[in-house]
Amino acid sequence: MSLHLEHLNPEQLAAVTLPDEHALILAGAGSGKTRVLTTRIAWLVKSGRVSPAQLLAVTFTNKAAREMLTRITAMLPLNPRGMW
Repeated sequence: MSLHLEHLNPEQLAAVTLPDEHALILAGAGSGKTRVLTTRIAWLVKSGRVSPAQLLAVTFTNKAAREMLTRITAMLPLNPRGMW
């Protein structure tokens, strides 16, 4: 249940650890957007900055939403039921 922040490049780490406010992540295909978003969500929750009920993550497909849920569940000791 580690966040593995050491696996992020400097730009990704900066996006994950942005101040506690809205974040829009724009980048090209294969650049790690899903990794950044899921790690940011886990970082915000794990650090106590927000509760899971305060978060909204938007994707364009159900497949992407399932992938995000899978990744977040692997990083946090949360029951994802009701989050999706």
